[in-house]
Amino acid sequence: MNWINFLEAVIIIIAVYLPLLLGKSKKNEENIFWASMASLTLAIVATFVTGNADIGSFNFSSALPIIVALIAGFISYGIHDLNFKLQSTKYSPITWLIFIPVTENLVFRHIGLFYTSEWVFKIQILAWYVTVNVLLFAIIAALIYFFIYLKNGLTDALVEAAMFFVIGLIAGYIYVNYGLLMAIVSELVFNLWRVIFGMLHAKIKESA
Repeated sequence: MNWINFLEAVIIIIAVYLPLLLGKSKKNEENIFWASMASLTLAIVATFVTGNADIGSFNFSSALPIIVALIAGFISYGIHDLNFKLQSTKYSPITWLIFIPVTENLVFRHIGLFYTSEWVFKIQILAWYVTVNVLLFAIIAALIYFFIYLKNGLTDALVEAAMFFVIGLIAGYIYVNYGLLMAIVSELVFNLWRVIFGMLHAKIKESA
């Protein structure tokens, strides 16, 4: 296994996520919006710099990955919302449906999995099989978001890390089998429930 490529990918990931890591108030959706926009810009630049700009095409042959991500998002954010009420502002849809999914998949999948494409050994997680690099970058994603949300408290950080680990496994599997654009869409529909639950709580709060 080429550990140099892996370390290069990790360095790129950390550089891309510095705006989010250095943010002050992670519960502020507006702050997350601006930080994620900066990270998205860095992710696009990194994609071209690494010479991995070919994103492929959207595969309409199977809706199953999108359905799986939609159901997984509903279950995951449903459990999340029962314990931690999600926030939503006018910035939330752009942040969680565009900026975060594109950034995540460009750096964790399109760069990270591309750099470690020789790590094709598959391991079983529950009832499905994923490659070692998919699992590894899902763990890295969880760690990154753990530190992003740590200022909100340990419990909040652990919950957010778990959420990004789950979507990291799902999107990574979809990226390997269906391509980048399908992985972005799968993460979009996963995060859709974060926006929906947040908007519901915002409306309830306004009417109260």
